[in-house]
Amino acid sequence: MSVSLSQNSRLRFSQFVNTDGVSFWDLPEFPTIVKQSDDLQYRVVATDRIDTLASKFYGDPVLWWVIAVANDMELLPTDISEGQLIRIPSPRYVSQTLFQKAGGR
Repeated sequence: MSVSLSQNSRLRFSQFVNTDGVSFWDLPEFPTIVKQSDDLQYRVVATDRIDTLASKFYGDPVLWWVIAVANDMELLPTDISEGQLIRIPSPRYVSQTLFQKAGGR
């Protein structure tokens, strides 16, 4: 089975496995998101969702997992709460470094 993934999909860090006729994604091995001097600190407001924050800062809601990994969240889109201070990894780092390292996967 051929699978096509978005450049930004978190599944790029997983393997597609087919065992005994059952296909599934294994657990992802996310890259370390190194702190950068141009990372942002963001205080969550009541209406925020992690996917809308990814859209706001990276132009793509699919990149919600970058914020989750950087903040040691459980990869749940609802894993933020009002008043929480979170790190938004540098958009420059995400676009230039993170995906160049993952390009061969």
